[in-house]
Amino acid sequence: MSSRSSVTSVGVTTSAVVSPAKTNYHGYSFYNSGGTAAVVTIYDNASAASGTILDVVVVPAAGSVNAYYSVEDNTGGIRAANGIYFSTSATIQGSVRLS
Repeated sequence: MSSRSSVTSVGVTTSAVVSPAKTNYHGYSFYNSGGTAAVVTIYDNASAASGTILDVVVVPAAGSVNAYYSVEDNTGGIRAANGIYFSTSATIQGSVRLS
């Protein structure tokens, strides 16, 4: 049985709180249907686009990207002590993975 079963995907499109409490960040899956690249920044923050940056991702125009930080390698993902805030420079489709 895969350890991924404990990971939840939270849908995102615009800048918003993904988790208001401490959690583990396990990655993302994003699609950009726009004509210009979007820059996504994931913060260790429960309410704003500030604080410790956990990840920065460039989503190409009319393209997609994804990454998974495994619980199977005993790292348990990246610890977000305060919560997770998702910030994007453009509207995109996708999800942020948490446990």
